[in-house]
Amino acid sequence: MPLQIRSLDWRDLAALRRMSMQGICLHTEAALTRDTHPLTVGIAGYMIVGSSAATFVARERGAQPAFAQLRSSGTHARVHFLAPASGQLPPHTGSALLEELAGEAGRRGAQNLIAEVDEHSAEFEMLRRSGFSIYARQEIYQLQPPVPPGASGALRKRTAADGFAVLALYDNVVPRLVQQVEPPPPEKGNGYVFTRGGELQAYLQVGRGTRGSFVQPFLHPEVQDAIKVVVGGYLQLEAQQAGNPVYWCVRSYQQWMRHALLDFGFTLYGQQAVMVKRLVVPVRRALLDRLAVLQAPEIKVSARIAEFARPDRLQALPDDGAHPQTAAKYAPSPVGMPAWERLN
Repeated sequence: MPLQIRSLDWRDLAALRRMSMQGICLHTEAALTRDTHPLTVGIAGYMIVGSSAATFVARERGAQPAFAQLRSSGTHARVHFLAPASGQLPPHTGSALLEELAGEAGRRGAQNLIAEVDEHSAEFEMLRRSGFSIYARQEIYQLQPPVPPGASGALRKRTAADGFAVLALYDNVVPRLVQQVEPPPPEKGNGYVFTRGGELQAYLQVGRGTRGSFVQPFLHPEVQDAIKVVVGGYLQLEAQQAGNPVYWCVRSYQQWMRHALLDFGFTLYGQQAVMVKRLVVPVRRALLDRLAVLQAPEIKVSARIAEFARPDRLQALPDDGAHPQTAAKYAPSPVGMPAWERLN
């Protein structure tokens, strides 16, 4: 039987449950903060109309089944789960599954398909063969409980009034190339802000789960002198939460914050590449349209027009000597002088 790829149905639930322990989650925040539950995600995508999840299964004679899951949101989608992992997935099967995920993401209106993966893993090579490219690199730092308290009062919870300032900070900090493929912070996201001099200089986007919390920071370069205040302020707030580890993401364009994390007891947990497959391409096409016809304005002559004598007009005048002035008026001038000048 040749390789067959189709959407998940009830016949595959037992195999998906069995393969859940052999797979890998390619969404770092979800993998570190909560159980990924591939079976639950698969059932939700199968039974709920309009679900953000989609699961595909690949079957081939003589090989164990393989699964790939997608989570979509607006114009962005993520490779959520692949099974089996650790090089057990045949390259042709993995590429076919990823191609199916890309097609499904495009049908849902997504423009980019994102995956976060270790550069030294077998999944990294499989993603590259499937058309994924590196758009950024990131390091994940971990702080095990108990979380040491830091400076209090440095941060405050984000409010609706901070929405525009957060987007402006994101626009100034994140490179344009990354902005093209990754969504900005959500309007109603859970996080904390740091302000100084009436200006919002740092925003910590926080994702929480049963297994820990994940921090995605957006820090203005001017806050480098206060980075320990920002990290310590968050740890003060986190110390009040349950005893779960804290994960801090450091992108390649903000590596200057690593030393502050190490000073607070964070340790390097892993290094990853943020890989993206673009699902749309720009198409240049000539646009033909009718041009509006402009009405020519009516121009009125403001200058006096010279009149010259016409021989035919002279022949029409009576030659009875009763109109000597009229005949002189229309008489031709030897030098071609206009009639109105001759009268002066």
